[in-house]
Amino acid sequence: VASFAAHTPDNSFLGFVVEQHLNSSDIKHFNVIKRQDQSLVYGKVDNFWKDKKSYLDVIHTYTEVHGTVHGTSAVYMPSYVKNHGILSGRDLQFLLRGTKLFVGLGFPYEGPAPLEAIANGCAFLNPKFNPPKSSKNTDFFKGKPTLRELTSQHPYAEVYIGKPHVWTVNINDLSEVEQAVKAILRQKIEPYLPFEFTCEGMLQRMNVFIEKQDFCHGQVMWPPLSALQVKIAETGKSCKQVCQENQLICEPSFFQHLNKDKDLLKYNIQCHTVESANDILVPSFDEKKKHCVFQGDLLLFSCAGSHPNLKRICPCRDYLKGQVALCKDCL
Repeated sequence: VASFAAHTPDNSFLGFVVEQHLNSSDIKHFNVIKRQDQSLVYGKVDNFWKDKKSYLDVIHTYTEVHGTVHGTSAVYMPSYVKNHGILSGRDLQFLLRGTKLFVGLGFPYEGPAPLEAIANGCAFLNPKFNPPKSSKNTDFFKGKPTLRELTSQHPYAEVYIGKPHVWTVNINDLSEVEQAVKAILRQKIEPYLPFEFTCEGMLQRMNVFIEKQDFCHGQVMWPPLSALQVKIAETGKSCKQVCQENQLICEPSFFQHLNKDKDLLKYNIQCHTVESANDILVPSFDEKKKHCVFQGDLLLFSCAGSHPNLKRICPCRDYLKGQVALCKDCL
């Protein structure tokens, strides 16, 4: 699974482990590798580099630029790039250990490579998407069973790691890019790997899922309902946004506990009139009219999407730092 979020309530994030290709003697050798003012571009296919020369020119002003493009075509790769072609996992990690900056081009989305770079002590330059990319505006996502909106090439790194390891920038604003590169080169950035992408972290998550999840009952009883924190999104904001603004995460499996007028009374939301809709933007309500709209299709609950006129009713929960899939009461 290369995605960093559960797309629907019945889709849990099992995730993956960031690979370590090194033996004990390799690790000892790491200690004597001097990190250079060099960058490595995240893009194995030449076409990913299309229309990125101005962006890369700024980075080249301050660093030596390396690539790992495979194949014979290099139409879009600038001539100053030192291309290594396809590298083994071990050789790639040695290259990353001598590199200060891992450069995102905007695609591929949500891949594991930035985590591997960060784990080897690189800062990741993460392209920002405004407006966010989704099935509404991006061919790559059309026809895929997800309604998520990506605010950057790697939203997980943007939100849950951040500076100094991750710098999310508008790559079309060359001044912003320049300032980020200069700031990165001024500091020493230590290797960092979130616990959830270690072997132990993945085993912990899988153990909890196996022991706690039960999809055979009418209602999903895990995560525990004690973790539910209801937030109201203003018109024009998604549940993902409002939960994130409160340092929480949207938990789609909790939507079913907010899908009746009597459920909402617990949170001081009164419904004088109600209706049902098969829409990803519900449950939601009109605060002035006290009119509530509930979900008619339980497979359409979604944290993504905002309504221009109604306020979304959002099921948020806390999470463990470095293990976002689990709430604080989940262990």
